[in-house]
Amino acid sequence: MRKEKPVAVIASVAPHSLAFRLGLQPGDRIVKINGKRIPDLITYQLAEAQEHLVLEVEKENGEYWEYEVEKAETEGLGLSFKAAVFDGIKRCRNHCLFCFVDQMPPKLRPSLYIKDDDYRLSFLQGSYITLTNLTDADWQRIQRFRLSPLYISVHATDPEVRVRLLGGNKRAGEIQAHLQRLAAWGCHFHAQAVLCPGINDGPILEKTIADLGAFWPHLQTLAIVPVGLTGHRTGLSPLRLFKQEEAQAVLKIVHAAQQQFLNAYGSRLVFAADEFYLQADQEFPPLAEYEDLLQLENGVGLWPLFKTEFQQALTRYARKGQRRASSGHFTIITGTSAGGLWSELRRMLTEVFPQIELAILPVTNHFFGAEVTVTGLVTGGDIRRALAETSVNSETCLLIPQVMLRRPENDFLDGMTVDELRANISHPVKVLAVDGEVVVKTLLGLEEE
Repeated sequence: MRKEKPVAVIASVAPHSLAFRLGLQPGDRIVKINGKRIPDLITYQLAEAQEHLVLEVEKENGEYWEYEVEKAETEGLGLSFKAAVFDGIKRCRNHCLFCFVDQMPPKLRPSLYIKDDDYRLSFLQGSYITLTNLTDADWQRIQRFRLSPLYISVHATDPEVRVRLLGGNKRAGEIQAHLQRLAAWGCHFHAQAVLCPGINDGPILEKTIADLGAFWPHLQTLAIVPVGLTGHRTGLSPLRLFKQEEAQAVLKIVHAAQQQFLNAYGSRLVFAADEFYLQADQEFPPLAEYEDLLQLENGVGLWPLFKTEFQQALTRYARKGQRRASSGHFTIITGTSAGGLWSELRRMLTEVFPQIELAILPVTNHFFGAEVTVTGLVTGGDIRRALAETSVNSETCLLIPQVMLRRPENDFLDGMTVDELRANISHPVKVLAVDGEVVVKTLLGLEEE
């Protein structure tokens, strides 16, 4: 099948920008800049920095226009695009034992089944890559532009273990050499290790942490994340979740390494995902011990940050004289693993604002399977089911964390939109950012402040 030539489809044009004055519009397709095709946003940004530009553009009506532009190097065109890569996403060639895409139920939106392993998205958007599908030209481009930081799925530095985890891809065993190459070029990178009990925990984890720690300061952070399993694993490799004592053993290894790195480098360097503390039934470290929170997208430090924001907002608004805030009735929708965490926040709220009633509705995940307990994977259908099975006053306002929804469509993973949920229940619904202060302001009726 012949690959289509890359084009950059314009998503939006900034008001009063250079592109706006030229008459470029959403839906227009930039085919070439200065006679060259642009495969991705990296190339576009380099081209955009030139003083003289010739844009070859295909309009939505099929007309082909050419624009000649003279501008300062620092002046941008004011364009955003529908995708960060214009020639197609580089796909994953591995068959990881724990791949979440392989555990998806059927008939969801197509984008959920895409297995990307694209170094450009790693640089531009923080997507994790394995480094197993890079061509010589890809490596040369990384070196030429010093693309940094990259986000790398290591999982294990032991070659045999990594090959096994990545489904038999022999190139997976070359991870140490790949990282040495990046370090030699002066590139920085973040890493993650998704742990599967009995495979890459224990001594293998200790080796992985030690091997990666040797790359400091090129290695900026390492996230240790527990494997996520759904109920849709027919025909896949047998895996299981961590038992409490196993999760405790992982945290013991991580905490010991943190102390070693802190003494040697002034940084803890390695951090465990929040889910490990929940599985181990251990208290989270103080927020300060997460340092710059560079692994939030990996679920590292999310809850300590949220709790701190919530506490600080409570204190601030109490001092501002908001103790007389009108009463309210709310129910927070959450995954089952966070129910106890919300109970702690509710106690704090009640001490300061007793007139605010906050109920907690942990939603069992029937869509993916009860093994999935995180809030971000709760679906609209399961929320509706939980409401039907629970006595929730119809006047209480449901608080839906934004992390459950895709933007801008505002739909859950099962395809149900927030409006469809509203139409099927009798409760008012508010969608909230995962921000402790935003939640407190909503509870106190101060959203407009």
